[in-house]
Amino acid sequence: MPSVCASPIKGVAMRIVQLDVCGNPVTGASSHVVVNSLWTQVQMTPQYQAGTDFFEKTADGLIGVNQIDPPILKRMNLQIDMMSIDPDMTPYIISARELVSTGPVSGYGFGLSEGPASAHFSFEVWQRVAGAGACSPGGLAQYIYHAWPHCYNGQIQTYTISNARSNFQFQCDTSGAGPQWLDGPGASTWLPSGTPSALITEHWLYNLTTNAPPASQCGAIALV
Repeated sequence: MPSVCASPIKGVAMRIVQLDVCGNPVTGASSHVVVNSLWTQVQMTPQYQAGTDFFEKTADGLIGVNQIDPPILKRMNLQIDMMSIDPDMTPYIISARELVSTGPVSGYGFGLSEGPASAHFSFEVWQRVAGAGACSPGGLAQYIYHAWPHCYNGQIQTYTISNARSNFQFQCDTSGAGPQWLDGPGASTWLPSGTPSALITEHWLYNLTTNAPPASQCGAIALV
């Protein structure tokens, strides 16, 4: 099958799915999924371990050995800038305590305590496709789907209060997917079916799809 090229542009939606410590999606009534479009930027920075540099001169000062091992990709670091804070999301990204009303459960804020970060989540982003590739030959809108199947070490970043809109910024590190992440959490999928077991070592997935992203909303819903 020939390769299909596409040009990603803008950002449509992001989805956060609660995971257990092994990177598996939490299911049932205790699951939590947040889909949000009120973000301004997702920045991914690869973290590499530099290869060992072997360089040695002979007794006469000439180059005897000059070789360097390949760098090793350890993980990705993600930084996400949000325009709006969804209190339902904070326990699952920065290990915060959600502040809720005394009536029907409804998040109004969060409290952040000292201590180690314990939250685990998967992070997904959908982009549009620019130019002639915006639609498939069958007339369906196309999207670029990104998935970081297992994120942890969530950290809130500098928060500034000034004569301007305040951004809520957090970052996290990535790991390979849990064994039950499969081709994506939930009934809907944006990856080819039968994703190989190699997924458990993959930190970033990138795929062209005609499956539209889920609708954004404030507040968490159960995983379906």
